[in-house]
Amino acid sequence: MNSFLVGLQFLTRIHISNETVWKDEEFGKSVIWFPVYGWIIGAFMCLIYFLLKPLDMPYLTAFLIVLGELFISGGTLADGLMDSSDGLFSGRSRERCLEIMKDSLIGSFGMLSIIIFINLYTLSLGSIDGLLYPILIAAPTLGRLNLVISICEYPYARPYGMGKAFSAYRPKHAVAIASVFALLPALYFGFLYVMLAGAALLLGLYLNRWIVGKIGGTTGDTYGFVNQVTEVFLALLYVLITRGNVWHM
Repeated sequence: MNSFLVGLQFLTRIHISNETVWKDEEFGKSVIWFPVYGWIIGAFMCLIYFLLKPLDMPYLTAFLIVLGELFISGGTLADGLMDSSDGLFSGRSRERCLEIMKDSLIGSFGMLSIIIFINLYTLSLGSIDGLLYPILIAAPTLGRLNLVISICEYPYARPYGMGKAFSAYRPKHAVAIASVFALLPALYFGFLYVMLAGAALLLGLYLNRWIVGKIGGTTGDTYGFVNQVTEVFLALLYVLITRGNVWHM
C-alpha cells in the first residue's frame, strides 16, 4: 500500500500520507498502479463534467475539464510534454537533445506543444456528440498504461534521473498487472473502450520506438510526452468515432 501512496502523491495532488521522502524502490513498485491513478483523475474530470453539463456550454465545459486534469495531476506529465518537445523536435544530436530536455527553461517547441495540447483536447471534448464519461475515463487511464509500457519495455536513456527509479525497481509483471487495471473499465463501457485501448497501444508503441530512435531510450520527460499525446489522440479519435458514425452510441 505504501507504493500506491507514493505514486498517488507523485502523479496527483492527492496527498494522503505526510511522508515527503520516499525510497526509489517504492517509486518502482508504484508503476503497477498508474492506470488506477488514471481512474482517479478521470473520476475528477467526470465530476467537473457532471456539474457543468446542465449549463449546456460544451467548449467552456471542455476547457475547464482539461484545466481540471492539469490541476489534479499537478502538471508533472505536461512538463514532460514540453521538455520532450523542446528536445525531440530540436533537430540536434542525441546528447544535445538530452541536454535541452534537462534544461528547466521552456523553449518555443515546448510552449507550442502545450498550446496545441490544451486547444486540441478542449476542441475535441467540446465536439463530441454524446456523453463524455467514456473518454474522460479512457484517456487518463490508457495514457498511463502507455506510460507503464514506456517504463518497462524500453531502455532508459540516462544513467540517472527520477524516471530511472521507476525503470530500475518496477515489478517483474508490471505491464500485465497494469494492463488488467487499465482494461477493467471495458466491463462497463464495452467494446468502444476496447477500441480506444487498441488504438492507444498502437500509438504508444509507435511513439516509444520513435523516441528511442531519436535519443537511444526513454526518460522521465518522454514518459509525460507519451502520456499526454495519447490522451489528446484518444479524445480526437473519440470525436471521429462518435460523429463519424464509426460506432453508434
